Amino acid sequence: MAAWGTKTFEEDTANDWIQELIDSEDARELLSESLSVDPGYIEADQAAIVLAASETLIALLDEPRIGVPGELVDWVGDNECDDVSELPEEALPALDKVLGKESELRDIWADSEDFDEWLENVESMREAISQMAQL
Repeated sequence: MAAWGTKTFEEDTANDWIQELIDSEDARELLSESLSVDPGYIEADQAAIVLAASETLIALLDEPRIGVPGELVDWVGDNECDDVSELPEEALPALDKVLGKESELRDIWADSEDFDEWLENVESMREAISQMAQL
């Protein structure tokens, strides 16, 4: 049974991405790649990865938000990542893409009764990233 919820890590793709991060030889590179989105339509899995990478940036540069799995919190506490201070600037356009009209994940949530809760979560994340990008 697939996991599905309004918080970032209540979704299977995001949880699978955590394992990819843990196993990564270069976490900073994985974060940057995860925030890189092509022009045009963004599919749901890629959007989920953008959200997971953005949550990870918040945890690395500030503190984990509510709903971040203990496995990721432990990784953040146990690992140093090469300087990621400029990655919030990469995350902003990726988050805008997830929130935009050409986002499969947004389309899926727009048809859900929980759309407002999902949207609030992503917009809150975007606001946190935006504040980090201005530092």
